[in-house]
Amino acid sequence: MSSKEFYTIAVDCMGGDHGPAVTLPACRHFLDAHPKAKLLLVGQSDVLAAFKHERAQIVHASEVVGMD
Repeated sequence: MSSKEFYTIAVDCMGGDHGPAVTLPACRHFLDAHPKAKLLLVGQSDVLAAFKHERAQIVHASEVVGMD
């Protein structure tokens, strides 16, 4: 891998017990700690829209699988 290449990782931001309240701060922390990484934040775009980072892209998921 050359020094200009990035790793791209997709993250289900709607998942887990607490959803975006936990996943978005974790994504920001990860990006701050890993300058060679880019994230695809997957979930409901209206919920994720407030997250801004130059190495993060929101990927809208039109459907959500519930916990039931």
